[in-house]
Amino acid sequence: MPAKINNKNTTNDDIKTQSLYYNLSSYLKKRFNAKVQRITLEANLDCPNRDGKKAFGGCTFCTADGSSAGAFDINDPISKQLQDGVKLFSRRFGATKFISYLQSFTNTYAPIEVLRKIYDEAISHPDVVVLAVGTRPDCLSDEVLDLISTYNEKVEVWLDIGLQTVHDKTLDFINRAHTGDDFFNALDRAKKRNLIVCAHTIFGLPGETNEMFYETMKELAKSKIDAVKIHQLLVLEKTKIAKQYEERLFKALELDEYITLVCDFLEMLSPDVVIHRLFAEAKPGELIAPKWAEQDDGRRNKQQILRMIEAELIRRGTKQGFYFKAS
Repeated sequence: MPAKINNKNTTNDDIKTQSLYYNLSSYLKKRFNAKVQRITLEANLDCPNRDGKKAFGGCTFCTADGSSAGAFDINDPISKQLQDGVKLFSRRFGATKFISYLQSFTNTYAPIEVLRKIYDEAISHPDVVVLAVGTRPDCLSDEVLDLISTYNEKVEVWLDIGLQTVHDKTLDFINRAHTGDDFFNALDRAKKRNLIVCAHTIFGLPGETNEMFYETMKELAKSKIDAVKIHQLLVLEKTKIAKQYEERLFKALELDEYITLVCDFLEMLSPDVVIHRLFAEAKPGELIAPKWAEQDDGRRNKQQILRMIEAELIRRGTKQGFYFKAS
């Protein structure tokens, strides 16, 4: 289960943030008592809504590279990507522990022996303390979950599962090719194996109203998730959703709308749910909309938006879990 917040050796800004929501930095400091850095690794797998098993073309919002972080050479073995990441982030950030994050595409979508080799390489460095596996809820068979659970003996294991929305009509429209029930079924089976689950959700999907966003929030808030990544819809170059946006089939969320939704969601969530992300970022040159999400001078815009979310919670006199009721 997620650790409680530890205020020791933190700055005043850290303490303020911790009092408003339970961020990932706070969790990692308490859990590992070290500087922990995420290394994004590429396993070069596919997705069942791309290769024809369930659909073609992939998610309408996803780029051809699976929204890859593009940190290291995807043609290198995972073990080489990992070594490069350890060297880079040790030097740049002074990190001493690392998260191996298999992010792009569906990192449980392969035969068991292929997955075993991928995961073994991803934890092959002695300073890796977390194996984070990005996946879809319909690609988590009991056999796959059993394999992943064996890594709990070596490192902490996170399952990053894309839900996006509980509404099947929207999931069909964005070509996810799974249902909301698929997510909650996978969540239940993962929790029976003591796996830590981080849910991904997107606000601003085409055709969804505020009422639909709140329904997704409510379902996640009453579920057994351990963590969440909250995203606004990013309209990126060379995606199907970009064409729909240009045809004015939907509008991107305004910044004030998004901040309201995020704060409402934080208030609903259990205070023990770790917040891995509060908004999405695009690689330079990819973003079409919303323009407020465009990165300005590195991370400056990100910090401004985080401060705006915190300011809204302070204005309301609330925080994460303010309206949460344990079942």
